[in-house]
Amino acid sequence: MLYLDNRFMEVALPIIEHEEYQQMRYIKHHDESVFEHSVKVAFYAYQMTYKQNLDWESTIRGALLHDFFLYKFKKCFSLRIVTDSIKHAIVHPKIAFDNAVKFFELNEKEENIIKGHMFPFGFPKSKEAWIVSFVDKYIAVFEYSSNIKKMMQKKQPAYQAE
Repeated sequence: MLYLDNRFMEVALPIIEHEEYQQMRYIKHHDESVFEHSVKVAFYAYQMTYKQNLDWESTIRGALLHDFFLYKFKKCFSLRIVTDSIKHAIVHPKIAFDNAVKFFELNEKEENIIKGHMFPFGFPKSKEAWIVSFVDKYIAVFEYSSNIKKMMQKKQPAYQAE
């Protein structure tokens, strides 16, 4: 797990410890849980915005809630996966936002971080929202790669000496 500093944790804890947010620990996402993915995105985006003297508090909150959609996105390997994936990319930021406002008070920047993180399906309006969108995609590439690597290792037959 990441080393999460005190500044990050002070802002993140009210969200991370929330009962509804904890449900994300049990939803698989890429190669881990939605919870782990969201905390990772929030922490790396926070580091970038803090160093650039941007609104790191809104970045943490918006990034933690960017995938607060609370359902398992089922992927099946068929032609339908493309349309299902696009639909999920378009719809889940709105669902995440709707869930977030049920439990947390959000400012305009946090709202846009959540709604705009799936560029080009949403549009980030602030530097902080662009950073979260970039970090989310960057981390997703590594998570998908790890997942594919694990799947490939399972399919490899063991070496058999003759």
